[in-house]
Amino acid sequence: MKASLNSKKVHVGVAVLAFSLLLVSLAWSGKAVCPDVSARGYVNVLTINLLFSEIEDRELRLKRIADFVTQETQQGNPVDIILLQEVVGGTLEGTQNSSLDLKELLATKKIPYNLTFTMVNGLQGILSVGNSILSRCEIKSTLTKTLPFESEEVFEGVDIPLKRKVIMVRIDVPGFGRINVYDTHLCSGCSGSERLQEAKVLMKFVQSTENLISGENPIILGGDFNTDLNIPGNRPVYNLVTNNGFVDTYAAFNGCSVCCTPPSDVSGCTFAVPGDPFAFDLITHQTESPQRIDYIFAKGFNAVLGSEVVFKGHSLWVSDHSGVLSQISLP
Repeated sequence: MKASLNSKKVHVGVAVLAFSLLLVSLAWSGKAVCPDVSARGYVNVLTINLLFSEIEDRELRLKRIADFVTQETQQGNPVDIILLQEVVGGTLEGTQNSSLDLKELLATKKIPYNLTFTMVNGLQGILSVGNSILSRCEIKSTLTKTLPFESEEVFEGVDIPLKRKVIMVRIDVPGFGRINVYDTHLCSGCSGSERLQEAKVLMKFVQSTENLISGENPIILGGDFNTDLNIPGNRPVYNLVTNNGFVDTYAAFNGCSVCCTPPSDVSGCTFAVPGDPFAFDLITHQTESPQRIDYIFAKGFNAVLGSEVVFKGHSLWVSDHSGVLSQISLP
């Protein structure tokens, strides 16, 4: 979500989200394994911001995601890793955890996933917002890191310091080995320089974590970076990631750089894609502007075999964001 707290259901969430008191990490592991990944030689990764503020249609939106994952599975191309941002829970949201809801929806379709969640902001049991990773492969370990606090403009000039985090899981691919997966959500209502400070801590965390593990490990880094390359002040965040050896999977496969230049080309836009009924400001009722701010980066892989923007079009919208689905060849 471009403005994850910017004028979105302010009357419900602002007071609670301002607390940011608890750091909660939970895991719902199962028996999900992925023996097919090594045999086919590539991994499928999806990232999607779930839009924390839209409560009424949440069940429908999660069902659409589950239907999409089911369809991919039935076509012999299962989604191996799902990166989620703005995962919600608590009495104000009417659910224990929205990523757990998605996991259970997929389980009813006999598509098992392991799940790790970390709470980022809120008050546990009342309203919490966080990041989750669902994996068809076994999760061997999990780490989290809190990024620098940045004050974000929430509503009519009111600034609230909010946490942002990165969650990391180390997954086991039978017949291949381990892959390290990072999921993050950088600040939205902040300046490019403030977002860069978050990104520097993010990259330092990735580097220090990788240094602790012997050998060179393939790495996936994805999520909502709130980094629109049409804005010069946002480019340093993107450059920091790519200068550290990460490949922008969508840009690499589609042969573009900015990849989202409205109004002439919105094919690579991931936020406020034209026609998205969720992409409007609840206060002003103005339609948001299309941007590409959701990314899947990869490092240590052979090639990008495919990458597309998904969840766009009639009966397919699931958020004010569309998702990115990338197919990455194992080294």
